[in-house]
Amino acid sequence: MLNPDNIWIAVDGGGTKTAFCACNSAGIKIYDKTFGNANYKVSDLGAVTENLIKAYNTMLSDLQILPEQIAGMVMGIAGCDSQQDVDIYLNIMRQAGIPKDKLYICNDTELIFRAISDEDGICAVAGTGSIVCGFNENAMVARMGGWGSPLSDEGSGYWVGAKILRGMIRWLDGMDEPYNPIYDEIRKRFISVEPELQWVLSALSITEVASVAPLVFAYATEGDDNCREIIRQAAEHLVGLIVNLCTKIKYAGRFTVVLVGGLFSNEEFYKTVKAGVRQLLPDSDIAFRRPENSPAEDGLLFARKRYPENTN
Repeated sequence: MLNPDNIWIAVDGGGTKTAFCACNSAGIKIYDKTFGNANYKVSDLGAVTENLIKAYNTMLSDLQILPEQIAGMVMGIAGCDSQQDVDIYLNIMRQAGIPKDKLYICNDTELIFRAISDEDGICAVAGTGSIVCGFNENAMVARMGGWGSPLSDEGSGYWVGAKILRGMIRWLDGMDEPYNPIYDEIRKRFISVEPELQWVLSALSITEVASVAPLVFAYATEGDDNCREIIRQAAEHLVGLIVNLCTKIKYAGRFTVVLVGGLFSNEEFYKTVKAGVRQLLPDSDIAFRRPENSPAEDGLLFARKRYPENTN
């Protein structure tokens, strides 16, 4: 039996995974499922197309709804940085069958920021990659970072993982890098028949490198000085991006800074970045906010704001 209700959908697409969430007219979440990656810049466009179409159709089937019942759908995609990118994703979703007038596609920072704040402000994302974007009530007005690894994305999960892996490769080569117990954990994670582990580590994908970051955080929490220094530098990079963008935009009055992403789920890291920004911008009236739910779940608020005509 088909669900008779109108449905709002929010999609948070990243380089590692993509979350689809949906709610009904009462604002109650009725769907939350994770699928493959959605960033064609760190993967293959064909694979991303297949992932998104499959995810969309799976959602329709699971909810037992027709496309006409979708009141509005917002998609925040990591790496969606230009109109060309938007057009690529519009074409993908057009193949899936979603009506264009019910679909809004943007960078993942906008999805999160619009859901959480109605003020001007900044969204800083630190997950697999990193990016800092500034918004006013109408549009994104500026950005820094987020241009892709390895040349950008400072302070991200990739950056943290690459930092420890570079040190490990130097140690394996017999250079002046001291041994760190974390290297044994990394070796176990990437066991290979290769005679030299260096080949294995240097061939890791962006997402595989980023997957090492939680291990670095864990060792930092346990007091490992090298890992603590890497985390400190990551926070310093992100503070610099946020402060420089605030200075560039010159917000007048109170504004919001939203901190989101896997790295900011670490309480100490979140507090360190927040304190660093306040120290460098002592005269700014900043409200710091962190999502209480997943980006896709919070994105449902944006979907209902964006497409309010059918809401109760």
